[in-house]
Amino acid sequence: MTRPHYILTALLSILCSVFAFGGTSHTCMPKTPRTSVREVVAKDWNKASGLDAVMDWGPKASTAAPKGYKATYISHYGRHGSRYAYTSKAYTVLLDMLREGGKAGNLTPYGCSLLSQMEAFWKKVEYRVGDLTELGWEQHAEIARTMVRSFPKAFGRGSRVDACSSGSVRSIISMASCLASISREAPKAAVYGHQGKEDVQATRPNDGRNPFAYKGPDTVFPYQESSEEFFLRHFPQYSEVLGRMFIDPVAALGERRAYDVFFNLYMLVAGMNSIPEELKMDFSGLLTPEEFAILWETDNYERFREYLPYRTPCSSIVDDMVAKAEERLSANESGADLRFGHDHVLMALLMIMDIDDFNKYPSSADELSQVFQTYRSPMATNLQLVFYTGRKGDEPLVKVLFNGEEARFGSLPPYDGPYYRWSDVRSYLNERVSLFVDRD
Repeated sequence: MTRPHYILTALLSILCSVFAFGGTSHTCMPKTPRTSVREVVAKDWNKASGLDAVMDWGPKASTAAPKGYKATYISHYGRHGSRYAYTSKAYTVLLDMLREGGKAGNLTPYGCSLLSQMEAFWKKVEYRVGDLTELGWEQHAEIARTMVRSFPKAFGRGSRVDACSSGSVRSIISMASCLASISREAPKAAVYGHQGKEDVQATRPNDGRNPFAYKGPDTVFPYQESSEEFFLRHFPQYSEVLGRMFIDPVAALGERRAYDVFFNLYMLVAGMNSIPEELKMDFSGLLTPEEFAILWETDNYERFREYLPYRTPCSSIVDDMVAKAEERLSANESGADLRFGHDHVLMALLMIMDIDDFNKYPSSADELSQVFQTYRSPMATNLQLVFYTGRKGDEPLVKVLFNGEEARFGSLPPYDGPYYRWSDVRSYLNERVSLFVDRD
Protein backbone atom coordinates (compact mmCIF):
# COMPACT_ATOMS: atom_id res chain seq x y z
CA MET A 1 0.00 0.00 0.00
CA THR A 2 1.77 3.11 -1.21
CA ARG A 3 0.99 6.72 -0.70
CA PRO A 4 0.08 7.34 -4.39
CA HIS A 5 -2.43 4.48 -4.22
CA TYR A 6 -4.20 6.01 -1.21
CA ILE A 7 -4.21 9.52 -2.71
CA LEU A 8 -5.60 8.25 -6.03
CA THR A 9 -8.34 6.39 -4.18
CA ALA A 10 -9.23 9.52 -2.23
CA LEU A 11 -9.34 11.67 -5.37
CA LEU A 12 -11.60 9.20 -7.16
CA SER A 13 -13.85 9.11 -4.12
CA ILE A 14 -14.20 12.90 -4.15
CA LEU A 15 -14.85 13.12 -7.90
CA CYS A 16 -17.68 10.60 -8.00
CA SER A 17 -20.98 11.31 -6.27
CA VAL A 18 -23.62 9.06 -4.81
CA PHE A 19 -26.75 9.54 -2.74
CA ALA A 20 -25.90 9.48 0.95
CA PHE A 21 -27.42 10.73 4.19
CA GLY A 22 -25.91 14.02 5.31
CA GLY A 23 -25.11 15.27 1.82
CA THR A 24 -21.34 15.16 2.31
CA SER A 25 -20.36 11.68 1.16
CA HIS A 26 -18.99 10.93 -2.28
CA THR A 27 -17.80 7.77 -3.95
CA CYS A 28 -17.81 5.81 -7.21
CA MET A 29 -20.48 3.14 -7.14
CA PRO A 30 -19.51 -0.32 -8.39
CA LYS A 31 -20.21 -0.94 -12.06
CA THR A 32 -20.66 -4.67 -11.57
CA PRO A 33 -24.21 -6.06 -11.64
CA ARG A 34 -26.10 -6.39 -8.38
CA THR A 35 -25.87 -10.19 -8.45
CA SER A 36 -22.07 -10.13 -8.27
CA VAL A 37 -21.99 -9.90 -4.47
CA ARG A 38 -24.71 -12.51 -4.16
CA GLU A 39 -22.66 -14.81 -6.40
CA VAL A 40 -19.65 -14.34 -4.13
CA VAL A 41 -21.76 -15.05 -1.07
CA ALA A 42 -23.38 -18.10 -2.68
CA LYS A 43 -19.92 -19.63 -3.06
CA ASP A 44 -18.86 -18.85 0.52
CA TRP A 45 -21.10 -20.24 3.26
CA ASN A 46 -19.15 -18.33 5.91
CA LYS A 47 -19.77 -14.97 4.21
CA ALA A 48 -23.39 -15.92 3.63
CA SER A 49 -23.66 -16.30 7.41
CA GLY A 50 -23.36 -12.51 7.69
CA LEU A 51 -23.10 -11.36 11.29
CA ASP A 52 -22.56 -14.98 12.32
CA ALA A 53 -19.52 -15.35 10.07
CA VAL A 54 -16.21 -16.35 11.64
CA MET A 55 -13.23 -14.07 11.13
CA ASP A 56 -10.47 -14.88 8.68
CA TRP A 57 -7.27 -15.33 10.70
CA GLY A 58 -5.02 -15.45 7.65
CA PRO A 59 -1.96 -13.17 7.36
CA LYS A 60 -2.62 -9.47 6.73
CA ALA A 61 -0.45 -7.00 4.85
CA SER A 62 1.37 -4.49 7.05
CA THR A 63 2.94 -1.34 5.63
CA ALA A 64 6.07 -0.24 7.45
CA ALA A 65 5.74 3.00 9.42
CA PRO A 66 7.62 6.10 8.28
CA LYS A 67 11.19 6.18 9.52
CA GLY A 68 11.55 6.99 13.21
CA TYR A 69 7.94 6.16 14.13
CA LYS A 70 6.84 3.38 16.51
CA ALA A 71 3.35 2.26 17.55
CA THR A 72 2.87 3.33 21.17
CA TYR A 73 -0.90 3.49 21.73
CA ILE A 74 -4.00 1.68 20.46
CA SER A 75 -7.64 2.75 20.63
CA HIS A 76 -9.90 -0.24 20.06
CA TYR A 77 -13.56 -1.22 19.74
CA GLY A 78 -14.34 -4.91 19.52
CA ARG A 79 -17.45 -6.97 19.05
CA HIS A 80 -17.91 -9.90 21.43
CA GLY A 81 -16.76 -13.27 20.16
CA SER A 82 -18.73 -16.23 18.85
CA ARG A 83 -21.86 -17.03 20.83
CA TYR A 84 -25.04 -19.02 20.85
CA ALA A 85 -27.97 -17.22 19.20
CA TYR A 86 -28.80 -13.96 20.98
CA THR A 87 -32.52 -14.81 20.99
CA SER A 88 -34.19 -18.13 21.75
CA LYS A 89 -36.56 -17.54 18.82
CA ALA A 90 -33.72 -18.43 16.47
CA TYR A 91 -34.11 -21.96 17.83
CA THR A 92 -37.74 -22.20 18.90
CA VAL A 93 -39.59 -20.82 15.86
CA LEU A 94 -38.62 -23.76 13.67
CA LEU A 95 -38.77 -26.22 16.57
CA ASP A 96 -42.36 -25.21 17.35
CA MET A 97 -43.36 -25.55 13.69
CA LEU A 98 -41.79 -28.99 13.47
CA ARG A 99 -43.47 -30.10 16.69
CA GLU A 100 -46.84 -28.93 15.39
CA GLY A 101 -46.17 -30.64 12.08
CA GLY A 102 -45.29 -33.89 13.84
CA LYS A 103 -48.53 -33.89 15.81
CA ALA A 104 -50.56 -33.12 12.70
CA GLY A 105 -48.85 -35.69 10.50
CA ASN A 106 -47.59 -32.86 8.31
CA LEU A 107 -43.87 -33.69 8.19
CA THR A 108 -41.92 -35.03 5.25
CA PRO A 109 -39.24 -37.67 5.98
CA TYR A 110 -36.68 -34.84 6.00
CA GLY A 111 -38.91 -32.88 8.39
CA CYS A 112 -39.09 -35.87 10.74
CA SER A 113 -35.29 -36.16 10.72
CA LEU A 114 -34.94 -32.44 11.37
CA LEU A 115 -37.40 -32.58 14.28
CA SER A 116 -35.35 -35.33 15.91
CA GLN A 117 -32.21 -33.23 15.53
CA MET A 118 -33.88 -30.08 16.82
CA GLU A 119 -35.25 -31.78 19.94
CA ALA A 120 -31.81 -33.05 20.89
CA PHE A 121 -30.17 -29.75 20.00
CA TRP A 122 -32.62 -27.67 22.04
CA LYS A 123 -32.01 -29.73 25.17
CA LYS A 124 -28.32 -28.83 24.96
CA VAL A 125 -28.64 -25.10 24.19
CA GLU A 126 -31.86 -24.01 25.92
CA TYR A 127 -29.98 -22.40 28.81
CA ARG A 128 -27.06 -21.14 26.76
CA VAL A 129 -28.88 -18.57 24.61
CA GLY A 130 -26.63 -15.53 24.19
CA ASP A 131 -23.65 -17.12 25.95
CA LEU A 132 -20.11 -16.78 24.64
CA THR A 133 -18.68 -20.04 23.32
CA GLU A 134 -15.18 -21.40 23.79
CA LEU A 135 -14.44 -20.23 20.25
CA GLY A 136 -15.52 -16.72 21.23
CA TRP A 137 -13.08 -16.77 24.16
CA GLU A 138 -10.21 -17.91 21.97
CA GLN A 139 -10.96 -15.27 19.32
CA HIS A 140 -10.31 -12.45 21.77
CA ALA A 141 -7.26 -14.18 23.19
CA GLU A 142 -5.85 -14.29 19.66
CA ILE A 143 -6.67 -10.63 19.01
CA ALA A 144 -4.76 -9.74 22.17
CA ARG A 145 -1.77 -11.86 21.20
CA THR A 146 -1.70 -10.24 17.78
CA MET A 147 -1.86 -6.73 19.25
CA VAL A 148 1.01 -7.27 21.67
CA ARG A 149 3.24 -9.07 19.20
CA SER A 150 2.56 -6.55 16.43
CA PHE A 151 2.99 -3.45 18.62
CA PRO A 152 5.29 -4.46 21.51
CA LYS A 153 6.32 -0.87 22.36
CA ALA A 154 2.69 -0.07 23.25
CA PHE A 155 2.70 -2.82 25.91
CA GLY A 156 6.09 -2.43 27.55
CA ARG A 157 7.14 -1.25 30.99
CA GLY A 158 5.09 1.73 32.17
CA SER A 159 2.26 1.09 29.71
CA ARG A 160 -1.36 1.08 30.83
CA VAL A 161 -4.23 -0.93 29.35
CA ASP A 162 -7.73 0.24 30.28
CA ALA A 163 -10.75 -1.76 29.11
CA CYS A 164 -14.49 -1.35 29.47
CA SER A 165 -17.45 -3.40 28.31
CA SER A 166 -21.15 -3.16 27.73
CA GLY A 167 -23.35 -4.85 30.33
CA SER A 168 -23.76 -7.94 28.15
CA VAL A 169 -22.19 -10.98 29.79
CA ARG A 170 -20.74 -12.20 26.47
CA SER A 171 -19.05 -8.82 26.03
CA ILE A 172 -17.68 -8.84 29.58
CA ILE A 173 -16.26 -12.34 29.13
CA SER A 174 -14.78 -11.34 25.76
CA MET A 175 -13.05 -8.47 27.57
CA ALA A 176 -11.82 -10.86 30.25
CA SER A 177 -10.30 -13.16 27.66
CA CYS A 178 -8.55 -10.28 25.91
CA LEU A 179 -7.12 -8.87 29.14
CA ALA A 180 -5.98 -12.26 30.39
CA SER A 181 -4.14 -12.80 27.13
CA ILE A 182 -2.54 -9.33 27.26
CA SER A 183 -1.39 -9.98 30.82
CA ARG A 184 0.30 -13.19 29.71
CA GLU A 185 1.91 -11.62 26.65
CA ALA A 186 2.86 -8.31 28.27
CA PRO A 187 3.49 -8.88 31.99
CA LYS A 188 5.03 -5.41 32.43
CA ALA A 189 1.84 -3.62 31.37
CA ALA A 190 -0.70 -2.43 33.95
CA VAL A 191 -4.04 -3.98 32.95
CA TYR A 192 -7.47 -3.00 34.23
CA GLY A 193 -10.99 -3.88 33.09
CA HIS A 194 -14.33 -2.51 34.26
CA GLN A 195 -18.03 -2.32 33.46
CA GLY A 196 -20.57 0.16 34.76
CA LYS A 197 -23.24 2.67 33.84
CA GLU A 198 -20.69 5.35 33.12
CA ASP A 199 -19.08 3.09 30.51
CA VAL A 200 -22.21 3.09 28.35
CA GLN A 201 -21.12 6.02 26.17
CA ALA A 202 -17.97 4.13 25.21
CA THR A 203 -19.49 0.67 24.78
CA ARG A 204 -23.22 0.59 23.98
CA PRO A 205 -24.51 4.17 23.71
CA ASN A 206 -27.51 3.12 21.59
CA ASP A 207 -29.01 1.38 24.61
CA GLY A 208 -32.52 2.79 24.98
CA ARG A 209 -31.91 3.28 28.72
CA ASN A 210 -28.76 5.36 28.24
CA PRO A 211 -29.30 8.63 30.17
CA PHE A 212 -26.35 10.28 28.38
CA ALA A 213 -27.38 9.46 24.81
CA TYR A 214 -26.54 12.00 22.12
CA LYS A 215 -29.31 13.72 20.19
CA GLY A 216 -29.17 14.51 16.52
CA PRO A 217 -31.11 15.02 13.31
CA ASP A 218 -33.77 12.51 12.37
CA THR A 219 -32.52 9.65 10.23
CA VAL A 220 -34.47 9.21 7.00
CA PHE A 221 -34.31 5.66 5.68
CA PRO A 222 -33.46 5.99 1.98
CA TYR A 223 -35.58 3.13 0.64
CA GLN A 224 -39.35 2.71 0.45
CA GLU A 225 -39.59 -1.03 1.02
CA SER A 226 -39.98 -2.50 4.46
CA SER A 227 -37.73 -5.42 5.31
CA GLU A 228 -40.68 -7.77 4.88
CA GLU A 229 -41.48 -6.38 1.44
CA PHE A 230 -37.83 -6.72 0.43
CA PHE A 231 -37.86 -10.35 1.58
CA LEU A 232 -41.07 -11.23 -0.25
CA ARG A 233 -39.83 -9.65 -3.49
CA HIS A 234 -36.46 -11.38 -3.39
CA PHE A 235 -37.54 -14.74 -1.97
CA PRO A 236 -41.06 -15.52 -3.25
CA GLN A 237 -40.07 -19.21 -3.41
CA TYR A 238 -39.96 -19.51 0.38
CA SER A 239 -42.78 -22.09 0.27
CA GLU A 240 -40.42 -24.43 -1.62
CA VAL A 241 -38.09 -24.44 1.40
CA LEU A 242 -41.00 -25.12 3.74
CA GLY A 243 -42.09 -27.91 1.39
CA ARG A 244 -38.90 -29.79 2.11
CA MET A 245 -39.98 -30.10 5.74
CA PHE A 246 -43.79 -30.02 5.58
CA ILE A 247 -46.29 -31.87 3.42
CA ASP A 248 -48.56 -28.81 3.49
CA PRO A 249 -46.39 -25.66 3.80
CA VAL A 250 -49.39 -23.34 4.09
CA ALA A 251 -50.78 -25.27 7.05
CA ALA A 252 -47.35 -25.36 8.65
CA LEU A 253 -47.04 -21.59 8.41
CA GLY A 254 -50.51 -21.00 9.86
CA GLU A 255 -50.84 -17.48 11.22
CA ARG A 256 -47.11 -16.89 11.22
CA ARG A 257 -45.57 -14.35 8.88
CA ALA A 258 -43.16 -15.93 6.44
CA TYR A 259 -40.71 -13.08 6.98
CA ASP A 260 -40.51 -13.72 10.73
CA VAL A 261 -40.05 -17.45 10.21
CA PHE A 262 -37.21 -17.03 7.74
CA PHE A 263 -35.57 -14.23 9.72
CA ASN A 264 -35.17 -16.69 12.59
CA LEU A 265 -34.44 -19.65 10.34
CA TYR A 266 -31.55 -17.72 8.80
CA MET A 267 -30.10 -16.97 12.25
CA LEU A 268 -30.43 -20.64 13.21
CA VAL A 269 -28.53 -21.93 10.18
CA ALA A 270 -25.93 -19.13 10.14
CA GLY A 271 -25.34 -19.52 13.87
CA MET A 272 -23.97 -23.02 13.43
CA ASN A 273 -20.62 -21.35 12.64
CA SER A 274 -20.11 -20.28 16.23
CA ILE A 275 -21.19 -23.16 18.41
CA PRO A 276 -19.09 -26.22 19.38
CA GLU A 277 -18.66 -28.86 16.68
CA GLU A 278 -20.29 -31.57 18.78
CA LEU A 279 -23.52 -29.53 19.03
CA LYS A 280 -23.87 -28.44 15.42
CA MET A 281 -26.91 -29.51 13.45
CA ASP A 282 -26.71 -30.71 9.87
CA PHE A 283 -28.90 -28.51 7.67
CA SER A 284 -27.68 -29.91 4.37
CA GLY A 285 -30.73 -30.39 2.17
CA LEU A 286 -32.69 -27.50 3.68
CA LEU A 287 -31.25 -24.56 1.74
CA THR A 288 -29.29 -24.36 -1.47
CA PRO A 289 -26.27 -22.01 -1.53
CA GLU A 290 -28.25 -19.62 -3.73
CA GLU A 291 -31.21 -19.61 -1.33
CA PHE A 292 -28.94 -19.02 1.65
CA ALA A 293 -27.31 -16.14 -0.23
CA ILE A 294 -30.72 -14.57 -0.84
CA LEU A 295 -31.56 -14.90 2.84
CA TRP A 296 -28.25 -13.18 3.62
CA GLU A 297 -29.19 -10.33 1.30
CA THR A 298 -32.58 -9.86 2.96
CA ASP A 299 -31.00 -9.96 6.42
CA ASN A 300 -28.36 -7.49 5.19
CA TYR A 301 -31.13 -5.08 4.20
CA GLU A 302 -32.79 -5.37 7.62
CA ARG A 303 -29.52 -4.78 9.47
CA PHE A 304 -28.83 -1.66 7.43
CA ARG A 305 -32.28 -0.38 8.35
CA GLU A 306 -31.61 -1.13 12.01
CA TYR A 307 -28.10 0.30 12.24
CA LEU A 308 -28.50 3.54 10.29
CA PRO A 309 -30.10 5.51 13.17
CA TYR A 310 -27.36 4.31 15.56
CA ARG A 311 -24.89 6.74 14.01
CA THR A 312 -26.14 9.49 16.31
CA PRO A 313 -25.85 7.79 19.74
CA CYS A 314 -22.73 5.82 18.79
CA SER A 315 -20.89 9.02 17.88
CA SER A 316 -20.09 9.27 21.59
CA ILE A 317 -17.59 6.44 21.09
CA VAL A 318 -15.75 8.49 18.48
CA ASP A 319 -15.62 11.40 20.92
CA ASP A 320 -14.31 9.01 23.58
CA MET A 321 -11.59 7.79 21.25
CA VAL A 322 -10.50 11.32 20.41
CA ALA A 323 -10.50 12.50 24.04
CA LYS A 324 -8.58 9.50 25.38
CA ALA A 325 -6.04 9.65 22.57
CA GLU A 326 -5.40 13.31 23.36
CA GLU A 327 -4.84 12.45 27.02
CA ARG A 328 -2.44 9.64 26.20
CA LEU A 329 -0.45 11.66 23.69
CA SER A 330 -0.25 14.69 25.98
CA ALA A 331 1.04 12.52 28.82
CA ASN A 332 3.38 10.61 26.49
CA GLU A 333 1.80 7.44 27.88
CA SER A 334 1.86 4.12 26.05
CA GLY A 335 -0.79 1.43 26.23
CA ALA A 336 -4.31 0.88 24.96
CA ASP A 337 -7.93 1.83 25.56
CA LEU A 338 -10.15 -1.13 24.74
CA ARG A 339 -13.94 -1.14 24.38
CA PHE A 340 -16.11 -4.26 24.04
CA GLY A 341 -19.65 -4.43 22.73
CA HIS A 342 -21.73 -5.44 19.76
CA ASP A 343 -22.00 -5.67 15.99
CA HIS A 344 -24.67 -2.96 15.72
CA VAL A 345 -22.39 -0.53 17.54
CA LEU A 346 -19.31 -1.42 15.56
CA MET A 347 -21.07 -1.14 12.21
CA ALA A 348 -22.46 2.23 13.25
CA LEU A 349 -18.86 3.27 14.00
CA LEU A 350 -17.82 2.20 10.51
CA MET A 351 -20.55 4.42 9.09
CA ILE A 352 -19.76 7.38 11.34
CA MET A 353 -16.06 7.28 10.45
CA ASP A 354 -16.81 6.24 6.85
CA ILE A 355 -14.19 3.52 7.08
CA ASP A 356 -13.49 2.29 3.54
CA ASP A 357 -16.55 4.21 2.30
CA PHE A 358 -18.87 2.28 4.62
CA ASN A 359 -21.26 5.22 5.00
CA LYS A 360 -21.92 5.49 1.28
CA TYR A 361 -24.91 3.76 -0.18
CA PRO A 362 -26.77 3.80 -3.50
CA SER A 363 -30.16 5.17 -4.38
CA SER A 364 -31.43 1.67 -5.27
CA ALA A 365 -32.15 -0.85 -2.53
CA ASP A 366 -31.15 -3.65 -4.90
CA GLU A 367 -27.62 -2.22 -5.08
CA LEU A 368 -27.18 -1.92 -1.32
CA SER A 369 -25.41 -5.24 -0.97
CA GLN A 370 -22.69 -3.99 -3.32
CA VAL A 371 -21.43 -1.55 -0.67
CA PHE A 372 -22.91 -2.64 2.69
CA GLN A 373 -22.21 -6.20 3.78
CA THR A 374 -22.84 -7.65 7.21
CA TYR A 375 -20.16 -10.29 6.69
CA ARG A 376 -17.65 -7.48 7.14
CA SER A 377 -18.56 -7.62 10.83
CA PRO A 378 -17.98 -11.27 11.78
CA MET A 379 -17.77 -12.50 15.34
CA ALA A 380 -15.01 -10.70 17.28
CA THR A 381 -14.79 -7.93 14.69
CA ASN A 382 -12.47 -5.17 15.83
CA LEU A 383 -11.61 -1.64 14.78
CA GLN A 384 -8.28 -0.24 15.95
CA LEU A 385 -6.72 3.18 15.67
CA VAL A 386 -2.99 2.60 16.06
CA PHE A 387 -1.00 5.67 17.08
CA TYR A 388 2.64 6.09 16.10
CA THR A 389 4.98 8.56 17.76
CA GLY A 390 8.39 9.69 16.56
CA ARG A 391 11.07 12.01 17.80
CA LYS A 392 10.23 14.97 20.00
CA GLY A 393 8.39 17.54 17.92
CA ASP A 394 7.18 15.01 15.33
CA GLU A 395 3.42 14.95 14.86
CA PRO A 396 1.79 11.62 15.86
CA LEU A 397 0.54 9.45 13.03
CA VAL A 398 -2.48 7.14 12.97
CA LYS A 399 -3.24 3.96 11.07
CA VAL A 400 -6.70 2.38 11.10
CA LEU A 401 -6.99 -1.41 11.18
CA PHE A 402 -10.28 -3.15 10.51
CA ASN A 403 -10.04 -6.81 11.48
CA GLY A 404 -6.30 -6.49 11.16
CA GLU A 405 -6.40 -5.05 7.65
CA GLU A 406 -5.23 -1.53 6.83
CA ALA A 407 -8.22 0.67 6.01
CA ARG A 408 -9.08 4.24 5.01
CA PHE A 409 -10.82 7.16 6.68
CA GLY A 410 -13.24 7.88 3.85
CA SER A 411 -11.75 10.40 1.42
CA LEU A 412 -9.32 11.92 3.93
CA PRO A 413 -5.91 12.21 2.23
CA PRO A 414 -3.23 10.19 4.08
CA TYR A 415 0.22 11.43 5.02
CA ASP A 416 2.06 8.35 3.80
CA GLY A 417 0.49 5.09 2.63
CA PRO A 418 -2.06 4.04 5.27
CA TYR A 419 -0.68 6.56 7.79
CA TYR A 420 -2.51 9.79 8.65
CA ARG A 421 -1.52 12.85 10.64
CA TRP A 422 -3.36 12.79 13.96
CA SER A 423 -4.32 16.45 13.59
CA ASP A 424 -6.01 15.61 10.26
CA VAL A 425 -7.78 12.57 11.71
CA ARG A 426 -8.94 14.48 14.78
CA SER A 427 -10.47 17.23 12.63
CA TYR A 428 -11.98 14.65 10.30
CA LEU A 429 -13.61 12.70 13.12
CA ASN A 430 -15.00 15.84 14.72
CA GLU A 431 -16.51 16.84 11.38
CA ARG A 432 -17.98 13.39 10.86
CA VAL A 433 -19.60 13.38 14.31
CA SER A 434 -21.10 16.82 13.65
CA LEU A 435 -23.10 15.27 10.79
CA PHE A 436 -25.04 13.09 13.21
CA VAL A 437 -24.98 14.96 16.52
CA ASP A 438 -26.49 18.24 17.69
CA ARG A 439 -23.57 19.86 19.49
CA ASP A 440 -25.63 22.67 21.02
